[in-house]
Amino acid sequence: MATTALASTITASTGPSWGRPTVAAGDDEREQLKALAKEFEAYFLQEFLKQARASELADGLLDSSAADGFQGMMDGEISRSVSRGVDLGIAEAMVEQLTFRRGKTGG
Repeated sequence: MATTALASTITASTGPSWGRPTVAAGDDEREQLKALAKEFEAYFLQEFLKQARASELADGLLDSSAADGFQGMMDGEISRSVSRGVDLGIAEAMVEQLTFRRGKTGG
């Protein structure tokens, strides 16, 4: 299935905190699409947090490359948690749009 290949590509290319697969190969295509859309929503939130943190006006007391790495991992986990618990509508809009387009093209 193309969705599974896309999920593997996304999870493999987005770094160590995103390296675990979240799409089960046994699910039907719509369920795989929903899982992938939720993962995208979480990634979107992580990038949002990263940009918000980059706009700091002053250096903190504990700034270091190690702290930045841990902050990035924490942002990833916060993003996944928020994406599972809060309905932002991004994932649902993606599923509806992609399902509509797939049905329209006959695939």
